[in-house]
Amino acid sequence: MPLNTASNPARSYGEAKARVETFKSLDYASILPQAYTKLYDCGERTGLAVVLLHGLTNHPAQFVQFAPRVQQLGANVFVPRLPEQGDRNRMTARLARLTAPMLLASATEAVDIACGLGDRVCVLGISTSGLLCAYFAQHRADVTHAIAVSPVFALLKCAYWQSRMIAAALRTLPDFFMWWDPRNKENILPPTGYPRFSTHALAQCLLIGDDVYACSQTSPQAAGRATIVTNQRDPAVNNHAAEHVAAQWQAHRPHASEYYQFTDLPSNHDIIDPENAEPRIDIVYPVLLQFIQKTMEVPQ
Repeated sequence: MPLNTASNPARSYGEAKARVETFKSLDYASILPQAYTKLYDCGERTGLAVVLLHGLTNHPAQFVQFAPRVQQLGANVFVPRLPEQGDRNRMTARLARLTAPMLLASATEAVDIACGLGDRVCVLGISTSGLLCAYFAQHRADVTHAIAVSPVFALLKCAYWQSRMIAAALRTLPDFFMWWDPRNKENILPPTGYPRFSTHALAQCLLIGDDVYACSQTSPQAAGRATIVTNQRDPAVNNHAAEHVAAQWQAHRPHASEYYQFTDLPSNHDIIDPENAEPRIDIVYPVLLQFIQKTMEVPQ
């Protein structure tokens, strides 16, 4: 399945601000106010612009405590709401409409906007948006630094090839919704995220990872720097697949990428949301902020 890589970077701060307003216009009445697209704006073009991409079934409030800390570094920070997410109705079925090209188009526009908000662009995302960041690392030379947190290259503890087979089957079979936590169902945290996911939507997201996994075997990353961050005790993904992608990038450009693993976190996939069941943002945020600061050290 070909994925669209077309981009149209904003050429000025004013153009970027206008496109932010267009992005915000997609936050209509059925969207939670805390899920609205947000711009943490310094009031002028800055040396650094950062895009923060939330995970599947979550929304921009995932970064409600992290984004202001990034802005304190002197950056304009754009936190877009990705398609079909952030609905007031947590049990909505709208996520079933999500496709990989739709998700990529939205995230690409966010990065294009950031090109006008700052001289350098850093993009950070978690889980399925970790895959988006890896995609931009692989394909976009105008991204200075891409930071992929807990990227879902392979599901659970499955080998990459097994995960691909499962995803292919999910795309072929009728769509159905699964609880993230079958024991707690709609009572899981965060309280405003969707407690279940569409199998078709998840399988679509994994196509983005497949593109990166394949391209990294033969081609160097296009971004100035790429960082993959994982939790050693992540119950949702196979970290070996993410580590493999990082190794491929390092083989092509040894000093332009890195792999970092937290070894002191609880068993948890979402290591960013402060409303998660076991948040350890006291450990996670300082490390991620250090990686963002490295963006200023990457040669242009």
